[in-house]
Amino acid sequence: MAAIHGDRSGTSSATSSTAYACVEALYVYPVKSCAGVRVSDLRFDADGRIVGDREWIVVDARGELAWLGSHPKLALVQPKLLDDALLLRAQGQQPLRLSREAEGASTYALIWNPEERRMVSHRGRDAGAVAAQFLREVTGDDLRLVKLDRSAALATAPNALHAVSTGSVIELNEQLAALDRARVDVRRLRPNLVLRGMQEALVPFVEEHLLQLVWRDGEGWWRRMTHAAPCERCIVPNVDPDSGEVQAGVDAAIAALSAQRWPGQASRFGVYLRPPTGGSISEGTVMTMELDF
Repeated sequence: MAAIHGDRSGTSSATSSTAYACVEALYVYPVKSCAGVRVSDLRFDADGRIVGDREWIVVDARGELAWLGSHPKLALVQPKLLDDALLLRAQGQQPLRLSREAEGASTYALIWNPEERRMVSHRGRDAGAVAAQFLREVTGDDLRLVKLDRSAALATAPNALHAVSTGSVIELNEQLAALDRARVDVRRLRPNLVLRGMQEALVPFVEEHLLQLVWRDGEGWWRRMTHAAPCERCIVPNVDPDSGEVQAGVDAAIAALSAQRWPGQASRFGVYLRPPTGGSISEGTVMTMELDF
């Protein structure tokens, strides 16, 4: 299936059209850089953030945000949010239950700010020595778990929701097959929202042309999400979410496909969307897509 070519230059050649999609899957990431959790619905708070998403982070011995590119074994840490606790699981480890209120000592985490192009310090609370030992036994590295303060969580995650389509994943797997590489599933791309077509697969990378998504939530309210930014890609999709091993080449396949659609620009796959302030979205929800072509 051919990919869509286009730009967001705002020139008069762009036209608006509508199409329909269905929610294939939804994911939250209670701990940034650890495994995602598939859920039946996403809820949005008054700030337009996904409830329970990326409230916790992992930092290294320097206090800097640890990511899958440098610590791929973090993919093996399976978090789960309970009403009053964060539960961590990993193969060979006893489950670890932590208070969601993060009752540990006040600390700071250094997180890269792309606009300022420097590391910026953000307040949080350390989850303690037991959590650090859990991470050390899973990854082999000296890492600590930190619950970000609310202001820090808002400041460090300006793009609240990451969306991809099944059509784009199919196109990626065709590219990988042509390179004689193994197929990957959508978890490599770490989305919050996966869209599929109603009767047939969506055109690959149609999500890059989203102006907005509109749907009716479970309480009967009409909700919408609007385009925020493209999702630029690094080496994280090379990390196998089941083994924590790095399998080179997935990033190169993404970059090759991206160069066909967006020559001369950074590699991208998927988009960031701005959720509504309040409401929810559920698996199976039918959505109207307003597109800029």
